[in-house]
Amino acid sequence: MHNFYKLIPHTADLGIEVWADDLVGLYVNSARALFDLIVGLNNIEKKEKQIVSADGIDKEDLLISFLNELIFLFATKKFLFSDFQVGEISDTRIRITAEGEKFDPDKHEIIHEIKAATYHDINIEKVNNYYVTRIIFDV
Repeated sequence: MHNFYKLIPHTADLGIEVWADDLVGLYVNSARALFDLIVGLNNIEKKEKQIVSADGIDKEDLLISFLNELIFLFATKKFLFSDFQVGEISDTRIRITAEGEKFDPDKHEIIHEIKAATYHDINIEKVNNYYVTRIIFDV
């Protein structure tokens, strides 16, 4: 477990709470938490770069769309990412460069099979000096 997210209790699905100093960091930490849950961040080498973009109607919708785009890239192209550089971000659009490698069954062990990020209780808020969100993943 890393110091930018924690697991939260949820009956059937997988819940996390993520925090960061700013909104950009919250999106990055949410993506890092996703791949930490899938195979563990320490098991992903930075071998390839991929441009990833997503759109949403507000910052919460954008976060879910962004995470689901990353899940889609893992499900269809087997990309695992561990590092993210944000190129463009607004309340309705994100474009990032993601670094990582393709899934290798000899190297990577699936910890959690995540199907989707859900809209259940999604909310991004500023608490003291941090941006915080809770994300529930369908597993």
